[in-house]
Order: sequence, then C-alpha cells, then structure tokens
Amino acid sequence: MPDTTLMALKAAGARVRAEGSLIEAGVDTAILKRCALVLRDAGMYPVFMTAVHTEAGFMLCYQFALWDSPCRVLVSTPAKNDGRAVSLTPLFPGLQWHEREARDMFGIIFENHPDLRPLLLCDEDRDLQPLRKDPARLKTPEQLTRAEHTDPDEQAP
Repeated sequence: MPDTTLMALKAAGARVRAEGSLIEAGVDTAILKRCALVLRDAGMYPVFMTAVHTEAGFMLCYQFALWDSPCRVLVSTPAKNDGRAVSLTPLFPGLQWHEREARDMFGIIFENHPDLRPLLLCDEDRDLQPLRKDPARLKTPEQLTRAEHTDPDEQAP
C-alpha cells in the first residue's frame, strides 16, 4: 500500500498500525465512512465484514484488499451504543449482503442501507439474533485482541 494512503488514513483520524503487508486501522464510528472513502479511492475493495459481540457492545470488522498486491487492511470500529452503524453499502454495493447478515445474526441496524430485509432467517425469526452472546460470557475488546505468537511446544504456566 502506498505511504500516501497510510497518511490519508491517519489524516482521516484512523489509528493505524502496519506490519508488513497487513495494516490494522482502528476508527471511531464518526469517521468510518471517511476512512472507507480513502480506501476506495486507493483502489481497495472489501473482502468481508462481520461483527463481534463484546462487553463494550458490537465491534464491526472489515477487511479490504487490493487486486494487484498482497496488502490487506483490517478496519475495526464500534457500533453505536444503540446497536446502529453506518452502512458502507452506498460506497461498496457488495457489502449489502454482509450488512444484512450482521442484521440477522446480531441485530445491528445499518443506517441508510437500501434493503435490510432478512437474508438468512425467515421473517418470523427476524429478532432471533443467534450470535449475540450471553452477557455472562462476554469478553472485553482487549481480551479478544491478537495474542502474541508462542511456541506450540511451550508448556503453559
């Protein structure tokens, strides 16, 4: 990824960490669309989007890639406290199904989404939200971050 794109992400307000061809960008809800525009203008496309239910609420996770480079950008942002999120479908029409799936599985409502009807669940199960966790089993976002690699032969203390 060109340095100009990394600088543009930082200028948009993203907290960026680069490690080889993998870039992690933490963004606040208010700047998600702005950062997505930076990536789109750099020729990147979304590979997938999902959500994670944590103690703090829902984290939305996006992966972007380039056609001609092994570069990947992982973008994470919290959903709003009321379970709503900005839809990126107007920028990337291919995200429509991913956002509909997150609506079915987690109950996240994507603002300005063109078609939030159920994708996987039948209409009478619209409010089932099977991937929401039991409150007693929720973890903090810090507990879910990438652990340092350890030797698989090493014994745990």
